[in-house]
Amino acid sequence: MAWLIVYPAVAMLAMFIVLIIMLILRFGGQLCGLRHHALPDEQDLRDQAYDQKLGSAAVAA
Repeated sequence: MAWLIVYPAVAMLAMFIVLIIMLILRFGGQLCGLRHHALPDEQDLRDQAYDQKLGSAAVAA
């Protein structure tokens, strides 16, 4: 019987938490300055390192 009294409050709390999560996902980047892109993985970093040009000092050595 007590569950029938507590159920509406628990349901409203759950809906409020879901609403907050949706707002953070939608507006979190603008409000908190979050990143909009993922960090590069190991393969991307290796590709960038191989793509760099060698300077004349490194070639002469």
